[in-house]
This record gives sequence, C-alpha cells and structure tokens, in this order.
Amino acid sequence: MKTLLPVLLLASLSAFGYDSGIAIRTENGTSILVSVNGKLYNKQPGKVVRVRSTPGLFHLEVKVLNPWNKQWYVVRKSVHVEKGFEFQYKVVFVNKLKPEIVEVKKYPIYSKYFLNPNLYNRHPVT
Repeated sequence: MKTLLPVLLLASLSAFGYDSGIAIRTENGTSILVSVNGKLYNKQPGKVVRVRSTPGLFHLEVKVLNPWNKQWYVVRKSVHVEKGFEFQYKVVFVNKLKPEIVEVKKYPIYSKYFLNPNLYNRHPVT
C-alpha cells in the first residue's frame, strides 16, 4: 500500500505536464521560422508551427518571409499562455510591408489538435 500511493502520484503528475499550447500560422501561406524563449522549433521554414507546453509567459520570435518584396522580417511578441487552452496567432502584413503577430482564437485542450501529439514540438518547462 505504501508503494502504490507514490506510483499513482507520479503517474498523475505526468498527465498534467503538457496542458496548453501555442499555434502560429501565416496570413498568405508564406514561410516562417519560429523561436520560443530563444529555442528554434522548425529548422525548415514552414507555414504552421505548433508548440505544446506548460502554462506561463513565452517570448515568441517569428522570422517571416514577406511575399511582396521577398525579404525576411523578425517579429517579437511576449504571450501569456493559460492552462487548458491552445492559443493561436497569425502573422499579418500591415500595408504589405510591416508584419505583426495577432491573436486569432483560443481553443480548449480537447480540440482535435491536442488529441494528436504528432502536430506539436515539445517545449521544456521554463
């Protein structure tokens, strides 16, 4: 009985390890490179990047290719992620020149994206 309680406690703590997330996509399907807290998550430029993590404050840095003038721009934003939600952000271009990161929606963790762990890059506890 004494060993069963610690085993159940450790199993329940691992279930709450990753219970929030961040998804970043682009407006026109352009290429992006995403860094979260200084760690690069996609080495090949892509159109959508998802990071599954614990709740807290994250510093996003997105390097995005402008489709009109074919130059790379870096956009930074600090976001606060709550437990139980996936926060979605979109990189939009203001006046076809300046990129900005705007929040689109937040979805509860029982959405189809949270049920498929292959869509996420794991982020360590910060």
